[in-house]
Amino acid sequence: MTKREAKRPGRTHRKRKPRQRSGDYRIFIGAFPQGELAQQIQEIRERYDPQTAVIAPPHVTLAGTFWRTGPATPDNEAILISRLQNLPKHIAPFELILGGIRTFGRRVLFLNVQPTDELTAARQQILHRTGKDKHRLFTPHLTLAMRLKPEAIKRMVAELRETAWHDGRFPTPITELRLMQRGPDDPVWRAIAAFTLR
Repeated sequence: MTKREAKRPGRTHRKRKPRQRSGDYRIFIGAFPQGELAQQIQEIRERYDPQTAVIAPPHVTLAGTFWRTGPATPDNEAILISRLQNLPKHIAPFELILGGIRTFGRRVLFLNVQPTDELTAARQQILHRTGKDKHRLFTPHLTLAMRLKPEAIKRMVAELRETAWHDGRFPTPITELRLMQRGPDDPVWRAIAAFTLR
């Protein structure tokens, strides 16, 4: 018995449910910039890492990625979709504030996203319906490249840090969230539900 348990009689130590690390397919809930800004970001992704660029449009993952078991069909997520239907009542349209070139390790380069109160509140509303995701520390970001060799990432960082993408700030309105799904044989992510914020 630990000291903490001794101080709290009647309480037993509960094992934490292990986080699922694999399954048959994956889902996430994301915010997708639209319009000219999204096109400009996609052009950067296509220029440096075309393989990643085609997998999903530019987006910020708000919850996920979650692994699921079973067939990768919208019907298999019917319960979650039902839970998410009332999101527009609890999440107003908000802005993503993009800007700043950052990296995760030596393989992933991303556009930084400012963690605003509105973004944090939107994520909490989503997690209330989905349960916890893999992020112990949530770092909102928009991935630009993730399949390049370290030397190519270094070159990309150096080039983009000389542009407004590093020093500027680019607010973009978010009026819709999407539930995305990808099975083992799917070449790209696909939207299986959309939730219009109002």
